[in-house]
Amino acid sequence: MDTEAQAGPEGDGRGAEAPEAPPDRLGRLGSALLRGLYASWRVRVEGAAVLDERAAAGEPWLLAVWHGKLLTCLPHFGRYGPFTMISRSRDGDRISAVAGALGVVPVRGSTSRGGSRALLQAVRLLRSGHPGAHIVDGPRGPAQHIKPGLLLMAQRSGAPIVPLYAGSSRRWVAERSWDRMEVPLPFSRVLYRLGPPRGISRDADAPLLEQLRAQLEQEMREAQDQVDRDARS
Repeated sequence: MDTEAQAGPEGDGRGAEAPEAPPDRLGRLGSALLRGLYASWRVRVEGAAVLDERAAAGEPWLLAVWHGKLLTCLPHFGRYGPFTMISRSRDGDRISAVAGALGVVPVRGSTSRGGSRALLQAVRLLRSGHPGAHIVDGPRGPAQHIKPGLLLMAQRSGAPIVPLYAGSSRRWVAERSWDRMEVPLPFSRVLYRLGPPRGISRDADAPLLEQLRAQLEQEMREAQDQVDRDARS
């Protein structure tokens, strides 16, 4: 049954928005939900040895993740404590709260707001040996289009890019979201697959960086499609 909106404090006829949960509470609730789901998933991980070997040697790596797979990856890879750039926005506040509660170190900034400062901080962290993860098509897409920041971070820090793919046998999908964000359903089969690490030469100029970006984008799209098929088979 339709109802009329209650008048706001100014009597303008607009309904008052419900107050949003504070970030710390949102982080606790969101992380608890993902941990609970993760405990029910049947997880298979392929290619993670490179992360463990480099971590043991104090050498950094830079995971490359599609935005739509972020919530699938957080409960497993947060244990490595990687930093990741998260936009200075309301959505970014929510993601930062949940990611931080799962072990990720948020570096606030994106290509649209605070990007240069966040990029410098990310490069410093990588140079110090801290692992990182980058949401390559964030914060607003287009989906599965790699932004230049990934290659710049790898080039300036010397850390290799390690593509990370995730797929599941059954999942909820945010159909109206630009990234079609996914969350595997309880008791789903979840497959994580890491691609081979690749370095970016410090001597690479802008045209070569664009060529490498386009090549990696195509490879990651094809590899992600394969992981989605393998997870369902």
